[in-house]
Amino acid sequence: MSPSRLLAVVLLAALWGPGALAAAPPSRRPRVDREAMREAMDAAATDEGAFSSSASYSHYLRSRLLHHAGDHRGSVDALRLALATDDGHPLLLTRLAEEYARLGDLDKAERELRRAVERAPAYYPAHVLLGRVLLESGRFTRARLHLRRAMSLKPREPEAYLVLAQLYLESGSPAEAVKVVESLARALPGEASGYRRLGLALAERGDTHRAERLLTEAASRDPGDVEVLGTLAKLYEETGRPARSEETLARALEHEPDSQEVLLAAGRSALKAGSVVRARAYFDRLLSLSGEPETAVRVAFSYLAEREHTAAVEVLESARAASVDEPRLAYYAGLVHERMRRFADAAEAFAGVPESADVFADARVRRARCLSLAGQHPRALSLLRAALQQAPSDLEIRAQYARALERGGAPARAESVLKEGLAQGASASLYDALAGTLQRQNRGAEALSLLREAVARAPRDQALLYVQGAAFERQGDVAGAQARMRAVLEVEPDHAAALNFLGYLLAQTGRDLDEAERLVLRALELRPDTGAFLDSLGWVYFRRGDYPRAVEALERASSLSPDEPVILEHLGDAYQRAARSADAAGAWRRALEVLSLDPESAEPPGQREALERKLKALSMGAAGR
Repeated sequence: MSPSRLLAVVLLAALWGPGALAAAPPSRRPRVDREAMREAMDAAATDEGAFSSSASYSHYLRSRLLHHAGDHRGSVDALRLALATDDGHPLLLTRLAEEYARLGDLDKAERELRRAVERAPAYYPAHVLLGRVLLESGRFTRARLHLRRAMSLKPREPEAYLVLAQLYLESGSPAEAVKVVESLARALPGEASGYRRLGLALAERGDTHRAERLLTEAASRDPGDVEVLGTLAKLYEETGRPARSEETLARALEHEPDSQEVLLAAGRSALKAGSVVRARAYFDRLLSLSGEPETAVRVAFSYLAEREHTAAVEVLESARAASVDEPRLAYYAGLVHERMRRFADAAEAFAGVPESADVFADARVRRARCLSLAGQHPRALSLLRAALQQAPSDLEIRAQYARALERGGAPARAESVLKEGLAQGASASLYDALAGTLQRQNRGAEALSLLREAVARAPRDQALLYVQGAAFERQGDVAGAQARMRAVLEVEPDHAAALNFLGYLLAQTGRDLDEAERLVLRALELRPDTGAFLDSLGWVYFRRGDYPRAVEALERASSLSPDEPVILEHLGDAYQRAARSADAAGAWRRALEVLSLDPESAEPPGQREALERKLKALSMGAAGR
């Protein structure tokens, strides 16, 4: 038998098991992973892939099949068999190390890679992988040595450069990471991967300036990279350049005209740039590609964010007309009207959700709340009683029922309903609801006494401590509120809401602004793109006197949480200090419009009167000039 025929027989036996040589119908043979076979044979064709025996080669091929099947433990066993007849083979040792690394055993991976570089000091893949393993182990200096060695061995191979750039980034040296990427660009003119990967990583870390420069270069080298263009567009939008963001997204659409995410982003950027016409073109194209209800609601909320209320309603009503049997559209229409504070319209939309829908329970509670806010108390209470009878342990329904009773003129009954719930089991949310009820009846001291007793029974309950801190703040006891928020953070250092609350309280006092900024930034790390947190950050900058940064943060907060009176008031304050009187008046008027629709959203309760005084003072100042 010829050597090649013998090798084929051995491979078949190794790959298909002991019974593979027996006659069998072709349909019963296991499927061969041709891509894995091709990869293994390509590796075997190189110098480092010259195997000493057909057995070693067959075990190697089997290891690759197992690797691609996700069986890394089995791949380890096959590679160890291959090494039994081909000890010290650098390719086998490197592949074995890779499998150990995938199994999380970095010590064994490092051991095999050190054997590989000792046997073959110029073997590029071993140095690169050893650099990766050492990087994962946090040994940056030794990792750097092996990656530099790999770069000297193959200066036109990108991988070592990219891993070294990652190393510098993770060790807190982004400037050095940029230098490595630029070295790759010199070694491989036209190569985009370094700029791309580092730019995306820096964008994710918030290093906007460096990210923009690198991604711009990546886009010039690879104009069709839609992910790079999309990230660039997001950077432009976040830094107040919506027109440039839209232009960049339009370039992305030239390459992927049916990308729904890009169409949505382009529509939003067009709105921010002031062009409803262009936005509608993007959104209409998006809606023609997707019949999913969620798409319609995302478009509707995009319009809402820029206060294009009529367009938002049109999108959802059109979607409902086209899909009359889709209950989620009625639910989403209710959400849009609710966000616009059109409570009667929202209640009507929620009423269109049938009992068979999976969102019915939530729609019923939302409908009841909207009816209550619209002054239709008997209908609201009837719905909430029915909901509570079906789910007596549901805390949210109980709290909503109590609030509706209070709105309907029965605060004593509301108090009783909440206490009945607490008798069934302590709950921070019910304590919060009860404290709020007492506070609105001018019984704040009683609310604090109630919460002190609750906290005394559970002194490390972070939710109760938070509720107590909020109650102190409502009573004007800022020191007490700060102390309780610090107590929350002692129990849970990464409690995002407490970090934000404490930061805002510190900003309000005008002291410890550096700590306030640190706290709020940490809250934003934990929960990015939270309008309330960005409002706090803007207020820190405002109290510091940095009005341009205050405006930037508060505009972002308002885009995320449009028509929130407290954010609009803060934004107006920042505009006024930044000598933008017309914008200040516009923000304050919008806040008053919201409060006219939803008086309960006032924060603090006298917010409406304060806004009216500010507008009057502003107009008198303008008249005086």
